[in-house]
Amino acid sequence: MTEVRLHEVELLPERTLGGPSDEEPLRGRLTFGWDVLPADHEGVPAEWASYVKATPDRAFRRLLMVCSFRPETPAGKGAFRHASLGVALSTPDGGEQPVARLIDPGERTRPVAGSGMGMSFAVHAGVLEVGVEKPPGAGAQRDEWIVRGHGSSQPNPQWEFRRVKHYPLTGDHPVAALVELVPDRLNTAEVLMAAELEHRSWGIRRYRARLAPSAQAIVLAG
Repeated sequence: MTEVRLHEVELLPERTLGGPSDEEPLRGRLTFGWDVLPADHEGVPAEWASYVKATPDRAFRRLLMVCSFRPETPAGKGAFRHASLGVALSTPDGGEQPVARLIDPGERTRPVAGSGMGMSFAVHAGVLEVGVEKPPGAGAQRDEWIVRGHGSSQPNPQWEFRRVKHYPLTGDHPVAALVELVPDRLNTAEVLMAAELEHRSWGIRRYRARLAPSAQAIVLAG
């Protein structure tokens, strides 16, 4: 089991027309952590292990990241509605780039019951009335995504996070990429994050995250 140390992230408000001009950065609502692991580290998905084994002439690292969303508090109002995490893989000269050959998850889901509109109808037969009612929430259950990844085999993978019915966007959400390295170069990853928070009194506000380390990128190999 890999333990990832989480760091506090400051959420910076996006200035919008008609929005508050003096809004302070939001603190204490999001933490982020990462670790760079060998491609054959324990716990790696079986598909990844097979991919690495089939390409012994290439070098890989497993970039593990965790975003932890905290629930609304009196000091930090608003519930997380949606968030996105983007990773830019690069080398110093900007030429050949590392590539996220595989990402995890491609999609993470939760079961959500259909809305099932309340319905009733009656059949009249003389003085006899027969009624049938379908209660609200009796619709078929379906899976809704809460985390979705994009950019497999690209140098800029990203993940989206969202809340769905009965599942608020809170808690720890791990994601990972199997990065194919550029040989004999410094390989780095820069991380950017955006989030939307919603509150009944002020609607939706958008933020961008200043992720640690702010002065330097995550070093994958060098």
